[in-house]
Amino acid sequence: MRLSVDRRRRLIDVLPERAEDLYFVYLLVDRGDVVRGWTVREYKPEGAKEGERIKVYLAVRVEALEYHKFRGSLRVRGTVVEVGGDLEGVKGRRHTFDVLPGREIEIAKPESYPMELVDEVAKLASVALPRILLVSIDGDEAAVAHITALGVELLGVLENRRPKEAGSDSEEEALGPFFREVAKAVDQYRVRLRPDRVVLAGPQLYVEMAARYIKGDLAPQSSGGLAGVYEFQRGGHFEAYREILGSEALGEVLRLASERPELVAVGLDAVREAAAQGRVRMFAVVDEALKERAEEYAEVLRLVFSARGAVRIVPAEGEAGQMLTAMGGCAAVLRY
Repeated sequence: MRLSVDRRRRLIDVLPERAEDLYFVYLLVDRGDVVRGWTVREYKPEGAKEGERIKVYLAVRVEALEYHKFRGSLRVRGTVVEVGGDLEGVKGRRHTFDVLPGREIEIAKPESYPMELVDEVAKLASVALPRILLVSIDGDEAAVAHITALGVELLGVLENRRPKEAGSDSEEEALGPFFREVAKAVDQYRVRLRPDRVVLAGPQLYVEMAARYIKGDLAPQSSGGLAGVYEFQRGGHFEAYREILGSEALGEVLRLASERPELVAVGLDAVREAAAQGRVRMFAVVDEALKERAEEYAEVLRLVFSARGAVRIVPAEGEAGQMLTAMGGCAAVLRY
């Protein structure tokens, strides 16, 4: 994702380059912003019998966002406030921007928005993992999952329902038809999703046998199938990833909550009070909460940044996000 910021004019230029980047654009756009860019709109000149779809440069004041993570779609809805060219009757009408990879937009922020948050989003985007197609496999089951900066999406589970073939002399021969079935499914996912890497995970014996049918990196572990997907997530493969998703931050909150509860604030009201006193050292907030109550969180974020506190944005999907959501959507570690 390409990102540039004009802090004086409070403008953010962003060019998403792939579907995962739309998540970071979603974090940057709030209700009340003005979004500018090229878009397609139906236009019916005065006196014309029928309208036509034309490419036009518009600016809308954002009223709603519609984002679907795994479908890779982001729509920005609002009222047109600026129109390029000589199009009459468009200003003041409603319009929907389809934000797409390869299409640049400009986001104009109000004075109340803490521009430091852009740095946190840029940092989150810069260390996002490549896209991984995980094939967790053993002799009974294969689970295929798509892993991106957004989380883990289970694509499908294939069971080995084939009886051992008559005349087969080895387990590998007996498993051949199953591995070929899995390889066919993996090829289809590979074409559709274009992952950066394919990873085979599971007991070493089965991973090595499957590698003769499926090309990819090998990640031997104790279990395959659906259980292997969870083991792969919990293992050492995602240390940097878990830090991005806020597990490390949440771990610090939970540790202090049991050892020194006076150094933890849970929920927006408690964090706001601590931030007003300059006490917040680290603030963890769930992305969905941040978007749903953008104006209230903007106030807290300004206070945290002004006191040189750190901010961690935690996706709602995943263990850390779910736990933080149950705690009211946010929590903070305090200096004193």
